[in-house]
Amino acid sequence: MNASLAPSWLREHYERVDANDFAYLGGRFTDDVEVRFGNRPAAIGKEAVSATLADVHRPFRSSVHRFVDIWQQGHSTLIAFDVTYAMNDGSEVRIETFTILERRGELIKNMKVYIDEGPLRDR
Repeated sequence: MNASLAPSWLREHYERVDANDFAYLGGRFTDDVEVRFGNRPAAIGKEAVSATLADVHRPFRSSVHRFVDIWQQGHSTLIAFDVTYAMNDGSEVRIETFTILERRGELIKNMKVYIDEGPLRDR
């Protein structure tokens, strides 16, 4: 999929994810945001989400999300990704992921990331 076909808010969000710009990301969540990442327990609220995302990003320096497909219905956006992770040991890991985002206004209120974190942790 051509990334330019993705809504601008979505492109910007994942550009900031790839840059590990947690300050920006924290401002894009509602106060009562809920995030489920892989098999981890739900993180509820900006502080818990920030801690979870920092832990998720710990084993890699950066990531590149390539949009494979996007579906939008109302306030929900579903995204299939091909993600390449630049690991702290210098290697690269590629994982297919799927994310469901629900927004309230311009902010994300719920995010579910379906991923097998094993390849990121088995290093």
